[in-house]
Amino acid sequence: MTQVLEKIEATELTLANLPKEEPRTFYEMYLRAERLNPNVKSFLRRRGDGVIYGYTFPELRRMVEEIAAGFREIGLEKGDRVLFLCDNSNHWMVVNTGIITSGGICVPRATDVTDEDIKYIANHAEVKFAIVQNQKTYNKLVGLLNETPTLKRENIFILEDEKFFLLKNSPLSVYDSIMLRGQKKLEKDPNYVMLLNQELNPEEMSIIIYTSGTTGTPKGVMLTQKGWITSARRSLEKLDIRPGDTAISLLPPWHAFEQIVEYSFVYLPIPFMITDINNLRQDLVDFKPAIMPSVPRIWENLYNGIMSKIKKESPAKQKIFNFFLKIGEIWHKNRCIVGGYDFQIEKKNFIKDLWDRTIALIILILILPLKLLSLKVFQPIKAALGGRFRASLSGGSALPEVVDRFLSAIGLDVAEGYGMTESSGVISVRDFDKPTPGTIGTPLAGYEIKLKDDKGNDVKHIPGAKGTLWIKGPQVTLGYYKREDLNKVVFDQDGFFDTGDLMRINWRGQLFFAGRAKDTIVLAGGENVEPLPIEDKLLQSEYIDQVMVVGDEKKTLGALIVPNFELVKQKVPNAPEDLTKWNDHPEIRQIFREEIARLINPKNGFKSFELVPKDTFYIVPRQFDLETEMTRTLKLKRPVVKEHFKKEIDAMYKS
Repeated sequence: MTQVLEKIEATELTLANLPKEEPRTFYEMYLRAERLNPNVKSFLRRRGDGVIYGYTFPELRRMVEEIAAGFREIGLEKGDRVLFLCDNSNHWMVVNTGIITSGGICVPRATDVTDEDIKYIANHAEVKFAIVQNQKTYNKLVGLLNETPTLKRENIFILEDEKFFLLKNSPLSVYDSIMLRGQKKLEKDPNYVMLLNQELNPEEMSIIIYTSGTTGTPKGVMLTQKGWITSARRSLEKLDIRPGDTAISLLPPWHAFEQIVEYSFVYLPIPFMITDINNLRQDLVDFKPAIMPSVPRIWENLYNGIMSKIKKESPAKQKIFNFFLKIGEIWHKNRCIVGGYDFQIEKKNFIKDLWDRTIALIILILILPLKLLSLKVFQPIKAALGGRFRASLSGGSALPEVVDRFLSAIGLDVAEGYGMTESSGVISVRDFDKPTPGTIGTPLAGYEIKLKDDKGNDVKHIPGAKGTLWIKGPQVTLGYYKREDLNKVVFDQDGFFDTGDLMRINWRGQLFFAGRAKDTIVLAGGENVEPLPIEDKLLQSEYIDQVMVVGDEKKTLGALIVPNFELVKQKVPNAPEDLTKWNDHPEIRQIFREEIARLINPKNGFKSFELVPKDTFYIVPRQFDLETEMTRTLKLKRPVVKEHFKKEIDAMYKS
């Protein structure tokens, strides 16, 4: 049976009852969290013994102080860069904050970073110290010391043992070499860290995140404490955090999306749990979270898993589930209309709006009994999520429309957000109380935006206009570390940063994706095509698990399709066991011909040059590789995928 070390207490805190004063630094967030919620356990983690452990905010604050003081005791000077290689851990945030409070600059990445990236980052940032999560990563880093001249072996420390406890009784450990020294310093001078904190300028660089990105050499994004704290506060203003809420996350901690999640739950100190893919199912049941931030791929997997399971049920059960799923979709669509947050590009006139709301209200009243019945039908899904789950936060890339619609239909509100490393994690989020489907919400308070069209004109005041999004605000990066050449390009003369993302905007000021400038496909005829809307539509097929549209300098578009292998096998019982033969199998190819024709056609709003000809596709015999073909937030590295499948793409166009 699962054990929880101590009772996880609910908290009555919400953003509304926080003190007015704004913390200047991360350390001050911990001081305030301790004052507001001294007894609640947070930053929980199931460790190797199967028990869930957590810390009170006074304990977390003390750990920050010990790390900060200890780093100064071993010789860290203000501005020194500290490499931090760590995956999911409930110690990540205190180490990060300790480094920064000491005056150091944190340079975080995951433990599976390639040797080449480690060498590039360590040398480019000229790191003097390093903290690694475990012995394996320590051995990996030590093996590269001959090629990282600024980093010495005696300045590399191990954070945890193999069961995720703080490593102790080792001269290599963070605890023995840094924290114990910090304890001794604080015994002599209890106010030492407070003095260090006063020396910090929250508008100076505190973190360098080297983006894995989808192309090219990693770029070091310079970010500040003020930017992160502003982003946390403004994001929380969009979310409906209620008394008693808890949150859980399984994202990589060095990634900007996860960092803003963790900063937010120190800013608003509620019970927060860190999990991983191996423990997620059990942690949902035991911890019973109300909120879970994640990337779209996780929600896609949930959707595909549920739909695959339904396919195995009897025809009667399938019909019941699909019927109530349709009721859920109708309910959600009409609830949005009645609430005044349905998807609109241009504002409706008063009479049209009143008429639509009246009809929608009548529909809601008529289907209310069926909606109440649907709660019972979808109860097993909610039970598997812990029973208290009510809201999903999705970010890191665009959420497919079919998944968005499904989550809403079963009664889970979707707060889709949008951001990037360069924006301290967040640019915009759907409002929890009015989550307009199909949008990524309005920009956070404090942002100024431009939507520049092809001619450089700002078209943000024109509903439906498309342009590249440029942003300005305290959350925006100081620039790329040691890359003045790039900084001159990505900032305009008014100080606005180029996100590289193509957006449209509606009359409410809500943004919605139109593509990514660097992903635009230019066909041989000169037509510009954004692949994202086409891919999003294709993902509505139950037979398509992943897809990437190609076609640069070709006459037409094509597609690399990763099938839902299980469902295809159910439909084609004689499908070859050798998946590499699927691309040449007539019955299997016919499935995808029909799906492409059904989804990508003029009736669904696609232009003639946005169509995929009936045989211009390749059936990929495996998932896109997580290590080489996708980023840590599971976005496609398009140039890499195109290179890996160059032969297949060329053959696709010759056939």
